[in-house]
Amino acid sequence: MLFTVGVVVLLTAFLGGCATAGRAPAPLPVGEGVAAWELPAAALGTQRLFRVSYDGPDGDGSFRLTLRLAAPDRYQVVAVDPLGRSLWTLDAAAGEGLWIDHRARAACRLAGSFDVVASRLTPFPLAALPALLLGRLPEPPAEGGGPEGDPTAGDAERLEYVDASGRRWTATLDPAGPRSWSFSDPGDETPSVFWSRTDRGEAYLSDRLRGVQLRWRETVAEPLAALAPLAVPAAFAEVDCDALYPEPPRPD
Repeated sequence: MLFTVGVVVLLTAFLGGCATAGRAPAPLPVGEGVAAWELPAAALGTQRLFRVSYDGPDGDGSFRLTLRLAAPDRYQVVAVDPLGRSLWTLDAAAGEGLWIDHRARAACRLAGSFDVVASRLTPFPLAALPALLLGRLPEPPAEGGGPEGDPTAGDAERLEYVDASGRRWTATLDPAGPRSWSFSDPGDETPSVFWSRTDRGEAYLSDRLRGVQLRWRETVAEPLAALAPLAVPAAFAEVDCDALYPEPPRPD
């Protein structure tokens, strides 16, 4: 399944990840004055386990993700299948990343975004993945791009802005943060990607153009120990990401 080899993101229980015996996490405290696209301070220095399901052109399935979040631009994500077999690992720092595909026994270097390894999902920058998993807006407004509305407001507030790539975002906020959002690509009037959060804490992401749907739920949150940089495992080849993941045909 290309997406589970490629993304979460969303978007697979990670190596050395959260213990399954931990407590179910409480809602993430946000605090006053935190914009809807910013990570709350309470999220930093934690590791969090997510159960994820996927439905798309390559079929459907489920996997688990562990997010180890040291800082907004420093994190690791590890993905495993339901039997605990390693799928992929991402080590990100300062807009660059090391991607390790355990099934292909190969690794590649990412710069700026993970769209090459996540070709079945709309492109997001590397820094967006923790925000996406934690229910924040994945991209901030561009300079001069808004927002229209209060990005720190609570119940029933509506927010609109344009990001640095020209995509127009529309979001609704409640006291816990973004309740739903969608965006349209430059030149398009109709949104193509939609996200929403339920009262039970489940998140849904739908990319209509690519025919992909994701659903995930956080199950464990624990303090994070020191986050050491990862290296390419012995006997794994280091290759170019474009060679490792040729772009698939788009669904009609």
